[in-house]
Amino acid sequence: MERSFIALVGLLAVAAVAAAPTAGAPEQTPKRGGTVVVGGAILREPACLNGYLERCGSSVAMTLALRGPFSVGADNAYRPDLVSHVAYTRTPPYTLTYYIRSRARWSDGASITARDFEFTYTALRSLTKELSPGVARMYAVVRKVTVVDAKTVRVTLRSPLAGWRGLFQWILPAHALRGEDFSKVWLSGIQDPKTGRPIGSGPFLLESWERGRAVRFVRNARYWKGHPAYLDRLVVRFCDPCAAFGDEQVGWMRAGEIDVLHSPVLSAAQVRELRALPRIRTLVGRSANWEHIDIRLDEGGHPLLERKRVRQALAYGIDRVALARALHMQIDPRYSLSDSAVFLTYSTHYQPNWQRYRRDRAEARRLLEAEGCLMGSDRMYECDGRRLSLRLATLGGNARRKQTLELVQTQLRQVGIEIVPAYAPTNVLFNQILRDGTFDLALFSWVTGPDSPGGTVDLYGCGGDQNYSGYCQRLVTRDLDQAQRILGPARQAAVLNRADAQLARDVPVIPLFENPLVVAHKAAVRNVRLTAQLDTFVGVEDWWLASGR
Repeated sequence: MERSFIALVGLLAVAAVAAAPTAGAPEQTPKRGGTVVVGGAILREPACLNGYLERCGSSVAMTLALRGPFSVGADNAYRPDLVSHVAYTRTPPYTLTYYIRSRARWSDGASITARDFEFTYTALRSLTKELSPGVARMYAVVRKVTVVDAKTVRVTLRSPLAGWRGLFQWILPAHALRGEDFSKVWLSGIQDPKTGRPIGSGPFLLESWERGRAVRFVRNARYWKGHPAYLDRLVVRFCDPCAAFGDEQVGWMRAGEIDVLHSPVLSAAQVRELRALPRIRTLVGRSANWEHIDIRLDEGGHPLLERKRVRQALAYGIDRVALARALHMQIDPRYSLSDSAVFLTYSTHYQPNWQRYRRDRAEARRLLEAEGCLMGSDRMYECDGRRLSLRLATLGGNARRKQTLELVQTQLRQVGIEIVPAYAPTNVLFNQILRDGTFDLALFSWVTGPDSPGGTVDLYGCGGDQNYSGYCQRLVTRDLDQAQRILGPARQAAVLNRADAQLARDVPVIPLFENPLVVAHKAAVRNVRLTAQLDTFVGVEDWWLASGR
């Protein structure tokens, strides 16, 4: 499993995705009907369906069934959804005034109103301890929510909130849920507890959940935005832990068991296999899935990693250009490494603050010897009597991660640093090794949302919830914290790039590249889009089958 760092701050527009040509305008008049089965690396079965509850995990059910004031488009940028626009103030009192679209309605025909926004806020504030820490902190900035009229709601903030577009990820139906315990009511279904019928505001409604296998969705005939979905049904097939590796999903596509495959974890060999399959279209483009190596500076890690020059030697010893070439350029020759620990390479605010770190074995050895390290008879360094032998933890069974680790192992051996592989299953890597800090180096990826650069305070700030390295630098934390309250994108980016430049000097992390996003689909499934964001279902209402299923 890859981790999403939830973007709660930063109004940062992203440049359009560089991608292979996709199905654009329909080749003929879309047909209605049929069922499409989807599988993908991010489509893992949640513990329960309420995506607001941290214990449930991500919820494809809420993503398809519910809308928010904003949605994320194919270019990883926010777009108005339930609202036509939002007016906000830059001086006290800080307010956000949401203007809800007149046509927005629930699947039972009820209008979506300001009361639904108010109810959503009240429900979430009552569940603060059950929300993820980042989401809870964001709602703590809200002072009050006021109904202005049926289609207008005003949110008053305690302080500026750069990530205000991330508020109200999914709006809840007040008329269906009022009086219910929201922490219990949507664990196995998204329905009106009073009628037992599915309810939602998105293009599909949850029909059934076959635990351990799949969830089934049915078209929302009353979908209010644009047009109802062309497909009758959508089936999301789960595969965990095999989802992290891709082999079984490629096998499903080969056997015709799924119609759409969406993954940022496939190896070049797997992509070549997909491209060779008859009547399968394979699209490749840049994703928001950012690969990196975390370095453990704190307790649990190798004591030598507390020394900055040792960490810098690692950065000089790894040939990131060669990694990008070996891993991704066979899939897409436009791929290159990332020189930022904050911005994606295609962001308008990207600055190559890490470009100093190109393969330089002499510089890596100089830094180690400046720390008093001596090379032993086996040509591995020892420092103060400690062998420079580091555990590199990553997902086991993942062909691309194994290849990455082996390349890094070879590169660092050439500068006198020993790498010991530590492969682990998904739950052990993320719920034990990273959380407990029992690693030296860790290879994994973050999923970067539209506001994620501002959310880097969770990754690199002192005591950050997802700061697995244990890095703590007062000025960096101050900048990252300040970025959460800056509304102007250019000014915010300047502060974040200043923090990134310091990160490059301190090296608690080594940025590698954005993993390519691969979307393979049967030629009969039309209008499947390639997106930067890892939301498989951007524009799903436009999918249609050239031949019924």
